Amino acid sequence: MEVVQRAETRTRDPDEVHELITRRYVDHRPRILGRPEGFTFRSASASAGGLTVDHITWAATMDIRADPFDTVLIVSVLDGRFDVSSGRDRVSAGRGEAVLYLPGVPPHVVMDRMTYQVAQFPLAAVARLAGRLGVDPRDFRFERMVPAGAAAHRHWLSTMAYLTRLFTGSRPPVEHPLMLAAALEVAAATALAVFPNTTMTAHHVADRDRTAPAVLRRAVDYIDAHAGEPITVERIAAVAGGSVRGLQAAFRRHRDTTPTAYLRRVRMERAHRDLLAADPAGGDTVAGIARRWGFAAPGRFSVEYRKAFGRTPGTTLRS
Repeated sequence: MEVVQRAETRTRDPDEVHELITRRYVDHRPRILGRPEGFTFRSASASAGGLTVDHITWAATMDIRADPFDTVLIVSVLDGRFDVSSGRDRVSAGRGEAVLYLPGVPPHVVMDRMTYQVAQFPLAAVARLAGRLGVDPRDFRFERMVPAGAAAHRHWLSTMAYLTRLFTGSRPPVEHPLMLAAALEVAAATALAVFPNTTMTAHHVADRDRTAPAVLRRAVDYIDAHAGEPITVERIAAVAGGSVRGLQAAFRRHRDTTPTAYLRRVRMERAHRDLLAADPAGGDTVAGIARRWGFAAPGRFSVEYRKAFGRTPGTTLRS
């Protein structure tokens, strides 16, 4: 039988939290944004055979730069919001959303008073399954941090709830070797089915849109790198090596959005990040940050911001 290792922590000591996170996950460099006297951290974790589930609350606004993970680590947000940058991929997630930290790529996280669940398990478990689908495990990689659509989000959250139940009770089911093996298989298979990765493109059928993924990647990279500049769809298409119509078709097909909408979302996420890190006493304002990212009308920016993040930009600035 596998023995479940449990640990519960509640502390107001940032150094204790740093040691715990480094030991359990990865070395990192945390920074408290705002008033440090309000800092509180809570964690209730359970692990067995390489599979860990954790329930974590940060009662603080944090900026964290971490070393790359060599495991699969997926965060399911219960409350609050956070922004994650990992290589060229950048996402903002809130309640009911999940994010996978790309293995091998150092993440930069800005979180705002967040409660979330964590599932962590070996990358090798996913790579083995990828091999069954025709992808050499050495070539396997995850390509995006967020699930491929709303249904995929729900699928992962259901799996997270299932994994959590396996660790509950005085004699948790995961203590049985067969249940533990099944749990690892379910976690790995769901991650493979939910988060974009190389198995999803291994059998891509060549057609007239064959170059769309490469064009799309170049367009996304350009938008991510130049979101603070007055770029146009025509300029994005030229840099990506395609036509405006072809680029719009690629975004609709592979991202379910448009180039302009993606650019606006990136700018909104950058504005949110800057609001979290802003210092009102030093002269930072909502209007100034909005203008920095191309939002000329403060009223419209406030409406869109609240729709995206569930709070006003002024509330974020003052937090």
